[in-house]
Amino acid sequence: MKKLTKLKTKPNLQESRLKENLELLDQIRADAVNDIESLTENFQHMTLVAESVQRNYRALLAENQLLKGTLLSIIDECCCGQGNRCDRCWKLLKTLGSANAEENPDPARKYRSILSQLRNLE
Repeated sequence: MKKLTKLKTKPNLQESRLKENLELLDQIRADAVNDIESLTENFQHMTLVAESVQRNYRALLAENQLLKGTLLSIIDECCCGQGNRCDRCWKLLKTLGSANAEENPDPARKYRSILSQLRNLE
């Protein structure tokens, strides 16, 4: 029988580079899909957190309205008159009327100050 000799061929560099590039592209695409899935999970979690904060804030606003109504009814039911309020009613009215407004800076001025500080950081 005849013996067949196999000819050793040189690997085609162009072909091997092409295959390596294809494998690398597949890995990049798989990583991108994983990153997108992870990002989606993060967005879903952030959405749940935002909804929770929104629910809690609404509950806080409802409680604040209830407290405000209670304080106003205490003032209305007090025996002091509208033009002649007692110390307790004056304290409640000042609290409800944001008596601390004099201490709080102007919101527009505060906003401008924050903006200028941020611009200085750039």
